[in-house]
Amino acid sequence: MVRAVVTGAAGFLGGALAHALRRQGADVVALDVRRAPGVVQADISRPGDWERALDGAGLVIHAAAVGTGGVAELTPVRPGRAGAPLRVPGAEVRRVTLGGTAALLDAAARAGVARFLHLSCVDVLPLVAPRGSERAEAGLVGGPLVDETAPVGLTGDARADALAAAEQAVGSAAAHGLGATVMRIGDAYGPRAGRWTLWPVLLMRAGRFVLVDGGRGVLSPVHVDDVVAAVTAVAAADRAAVAGEVLHVTGGEQVSAAEFFGYYSRMLDLPSPRSVPGRLVEAVDAWDRVRALGAGRLAAPRPSAPAGAVPEAEALELAGAAEVAAPPGAAPSASVPGRPAGALVRDLGARLVAGVDPRARVDLGALGLRELTRDAGFSISRIGRLAGWSPAVSLADGMDRTESWLRERGLLGVQEPSRRG
Repeated sequence: MVRAVVTGAAGFLGGALAHALRRQGADVVALDVRRAPGVVQADISRPGDWERALDGAGLVIHAAAVGTGGVAELTPVRPGRAGAPLRVPGAEVRRVTLGGTAALLDAAARAGVARFLHLSCVDVLPLVAPRGSERAEAGLVGGPLVDETAPVGLTGDARADALAAAEQAVGSAAAHGLGATVMRIGDAYGPRAGRWTLWPVLLMRAGRFVLVDGGRGVLSPVHVDDVVAAVTAVAAADRAAVAGEVLHVTGGEQVSAAEFFGYYSRMLDLPSPRSVPGRLVEAVDAWDRVRALGAGRLAAPRPSAPAGAVPEAEALELAGAAEVAAPPGAAPSASVPGRPAGALVRDLGARLVAGVDPRARVDLGALGLRELTRDAGFSISRIGRLAGWSPAVSLADGMDRTESWLRERGLLGVQEPSRRG
């Protein structure tokens, strides 16, 4: 029986992987800074007893992360009321993402772990791949497909830059003999996905979600079931073939943001979200950062959990209990059809001047401009060649599975959602 250690096991991908490995008969040690059933509470960025869990382990899957907009970072979403994901300071993101990765790599090397799979994200890559280069293939939505040889540089985004630095640490460990592989995950959606599922759905219900620049950005969605299958395939692949490699994991379909979020609109029986210019979103983000600093919302979180974190079941209940109808006297929501986009821009400008938080009208939740304005998808030919994996869940099928989960938990408009997490 394989002994596997999974970090971030109370989160979206880490939890899915821990459950899948247990179903396959593995002896799983699940670690996370948050308490959860079957999870050992541990902060891997600091020395501790958790290091003993790696003794005798044949596989480590590192999925721990903060600042991703996961379920633990959900806040109540209501129409006409401003809100945003819990903000994690850049220093905390670096401590957990880079410091935690370095500590785990060191512990894995000392314990003689044979396989180390590090879950990263395609956001570490630049937005555009040079057309006609050796790295580009014909894309499905008018742009190229970027492969794993694309250079990784600083983006100015604390989360993406910390992930890039963590990838370098993993590569260095692999060069020194650790059987480590970086797996860059695409836009992962599905049950329990905060960033690409829960936030958009809840914000659409509240009339606050918008499309950026008409939703023309290229997304590379991948269902959680495909992510699990890809990780387990790489874990079972020949060690020499995948050690030291970087592998992209997407669903193999490049779609526009408008098409992707259109699935959620149809689930909710709502019109497509209103489009706003990217520059307007930048202004809203800048305003939110100023407000956060003024209100002290960027204070460092406690070591035991992200700042203000709540248990997953409670977070889902809070978020799912969002009001569907705007309160009496409230301004029309951004999803009301027929209202000129110019009116929305003027309204937001007036709100900024008056000192009113514009997120009550325009909100992307945990998402940002970098993710929503890409003009390139990502090649997955390398993981197919080295590990024999290819996606099995189409976007239409994945969205059907996601809709079933959302509907079961009352997150598609039922006023009192199920309390099941």
